[in-house]
Amino acid sequence: MATMVLARLAVHNATREPLAMLVEPGTDRCLVISVRAPQAEVMDRGARPAEPTDGERLPQDLLGELAQACRRRLDHGEVTELVDDRFRAVLVLDDGTRLPGRPSDVLAVTIREGLPLEVADAVLDVAGQSFSALGGDRPTPAQAAAEEVDRLREFLDGVTAEDFGRATPREPDGPDGPDGPTGTDP
Repeated sequence: MATMVLARLAVHNATREPLAMLVEPGTDRCLVISVRAPQAEVMDRGARPAEPTDGERLPQDLLGELAQACRRRLDHGEVTELVDDRFRAVLVLDDGTRLPGRPSDVLAVTIREGLPLEVADAVLDVAGQSFSALGGDRPTPAQAAAEEVDRLREFLDGVTAEDFGRATPREPDGPDGPDGPTGTDP
């Protein structure tokens, strides 16, 4: 098992689905998991405050409180396997009890409770990617893309036909031009 942390949330360009980018600290290994929008909002909020107000309480907070009421503690979350292109995940209690859940729910609770997150090596072997190749190592990939667009616009604003070697298109030498008929009838 590899311990991983949430590096960032992103949005898939084509599907507009939220994605959680998990990284293994000190490495370039990354796992990207599609998550549901409500859970992405929970992950974006980060860890639960020590004493949340009524406005700060979320449904995910009930799991930790329920575990305490049962004299248990949430210990960690795990992404255990990849079956038919779907991740499987569990929440693990301090006594080893394993509670299966959707990966987005497990991630949301794990992040909200500030718990460790482990990913099976077999999952990383199959679905792991390079964090830097995905652009995840840039602090603000959207800003970097916007800056590149601005540089391209600046270039296009200043470019002239002479910059491409010819100022004007070549005129044909005669009615048929040097390359044959021009397509007009005499």
